[in-house]
Amino acid sequence: MRQTLLLFVLICLMLVGYGQSISSSVIATAGGSSEAGGINLSWTMGELAIETFTTTNLILTQGFQQGYYEITSIEDPLTKRIDLQIYPNPAIDIINILIENQDSKSIRIELYSIDGKLVTNEQWENTGSPYQFQLNRFSSNQYILKVIDLDNGISNSFKIIKR
Repeated sequence: MRQTLLLFVLICLMLVGYGQSISSSVIATAGGSSEAGGINLSWTMGELAIETFTTTNLILTQGFQQGYYEITSIEDPLTKRIDLQIYPNPAIDIINILIENQDSKSIRIELYSIDGKLVTNEQWENTGSPYQFQLNRFSSNQYILKVIDLDNGISNSFKIIKR
């Protein structure tokens, strides 16, 4: 009996030790890697994105395939926003867009369906008065309205309900 108990404890300790030494792995539908100019890129398809970093010429999205990195600090890209008001929401025919920041002159408006397809886009010059965005040509649905300040390179997105 004592030998059986000792054997059972040893097997459990081995399993726990083995379980701690298994490296992380990803089961994905597709993937690959390449290297050019000192940059190594490894990718998989079907992973969830857990963090995204953006600079003027580079976008890095980390998924679960990435190694174990400790990030100590990074500038928060979401701190810069356009000061604006969008009303009414829900709307029937028109949504008013009022840009409160007078430094924002050149504005682009993009309307996306809820599944992410671009429906329309318009560009206008901010004069300080509300811009009337026409919704009467679209069906009743939920949309994502993205307002982009082309002068400062910042944007805001809103969920819009068209009745």
